[in-house]
Amino acid sequence: MLAAICAERGWVFAHAEQPAAQDWLRPEHRDAFDAVLCHDLPGLRLRRGSAPTPIGPDRRVAHGLIDLLAAGQGIVFLHHALAGWPGWPGWAEVVGGRYHYAPATLRGEWWPDSGYRHTGFLARVVEPTHPVCAGVEDFALDDELYCCPVFADDVVPLLRADAPTGPFTETYAEVIGSRSAESTWQHPPASDLIAWAKTAGRSPIVYVQPGDGASTFAAPQFRRLIGNALAWVASPAAAAWANDHPTEVIPPPPDPLHNTE
Repeated sequence: MLAAICAERGWVFAHAEQPAAQDWLRPEHRDAFDAVLCHDLPGLRLRRGSAPTPIGPDRRVAHGLIDLLAAGQGIVFLHHALAGWPGWPGWAEVVGGRYHYAPATLRGEWWPDSGYRHTGFLARVVEPTHPVCAGVEDFALDDELYCCPVFADDVVPLLRADAPTGPFTETYAEVIGSRSAESTWQHPPASDLIAWAKTAGRSPIVYVQPGDGASTFAAPQFRRLIGNALAWVASPAAAAWANDHPTEVIPPPPDPLHNTE
């Protein structure tokens, strides 16, 4: 599906799966790609019936990512990539939030596990002058929405979701198989922000929350949005913007539970 979006624009698409992809996300490969799209969930061991467990990154992987971001590599993060590297608090700052598969501390605050729901909604463009939104009109989707921490004050909002009210499914209980009608799970209200731009290091970043299924990738406005995002993070204008608005990428803690070295 992503290959087809790239083909529509005449781009060459290369695909790498985790953990092999980690070897490419290093500064020596900065010139190998114009843009990187992450639709993955690194650093988390998931198994039905067991508690989600953070794993890594080891120092080599973490510092490779930090150096890549310092070198200005444009990255688009998609959908569940928001849950990546939960053992690395600084990675949430890179992406702009965190989807928690298990309760955790973030920015010094204790958060319950996150929630999700599949519903129809209107993806509403809120920054039509931004290059990522060029030619994109409000469009309907049937996809997952998240209930999780979003650093809304630190990003450039691009899309918001106009969705009917409804309950979210608790992620932790879903994974370990303990859902019940008497669930007492509670979470702060979900943000309606579903796409944004920001910087990490000296790199331009875009995050887009929808991306759960084939119907979303078939939607023309979504395809235009993703193509625009990839084109923008690869552009000189985005590079200049990120260079003028650098942010620190904090390394992971030297905790043996979260580092494999």
